Amino acid sequence: MQMENQPEKQDKETLINLVKQGIEMLAERNISDVVILSSYKINSVLKDNYGIDIKVDRIGRILSTVAKNNHLKRLNTNIPKYKLQISKVPALQF
Repeated sequence: MQMENQPEKQDKETLINLVKQGIEMLAERNISDVVILSSYKINSVLKDNYGIDIKVDRIGRILSTVAKNNHLKRLNTNIPKYKLQISKVPALQF
């Protein structure tokens, strides 16, 4: 049973790394001091740059965990969006 769990854990780590890369790319290309993060933006960046299409809800779950771990402010919108200071990107906890 342990062997079956391994690929799932590896898949989750890969997904977390991809989300991290997506956030870093959004921050790099942003002009202002604050970047607004959403699962749709991250999905779009990953699709454009890597050709990877991940379900938005999976990205959203990881993003909400990252937001909770780093105390990011959630914006009042239907789609969860979070404010992130560009200066805090290197210190993000995943």
